[in-house]
Amino acid sequence: DYQKVRSIYINSQSLASNELPSYARKAVQTLPTFDVSVVRDETTFWKLVETWQMLCNTIRQSKRSALQIIVNELSVSVAMKAKGPLELPVKRQSLPSDVQRQLEEIEQNAVREFVELGMDPILDFQEMLSMRDHE
Repeated sequence: DYQKVRSIYINSQSLASNELPSYARKAVQTLPTFDVSVVRDETTFWKLVETWQMLCNTIRQSKRSALQIIVNELSVSVAMKAKGPLELPVKRQSLPSDVQRQLEEIEQNAVREFVELGMDPILDFQEMLSMRDHE
């Protein structure tokens, strides 16, 4: 997975531009390659694992930020249409039930899309830490 994702991000400027925040775009170009020698050298292996986890965390945070923007924009937009003064922050329970359902659906879709990426920054790494042999 690592080599595949590395290749996609290095060879696709549009993907890197769309998925990663600006500060991470240059870092993608320096991602180490993965080959058999990496697995045999423990220090290099763990450095690669750490890099992969940082990439996973960066993508997760980028997705989370994008989702929060969508949720906030929809919430504020709907709240502004309501009668009376706008109360910030907008509380979800103050929104109409159909909008609350829409927000839940948006969030569930975002979770599903992230899981499909296969870039969980925790579970895979816990499994690696628990392995006895990394070859």
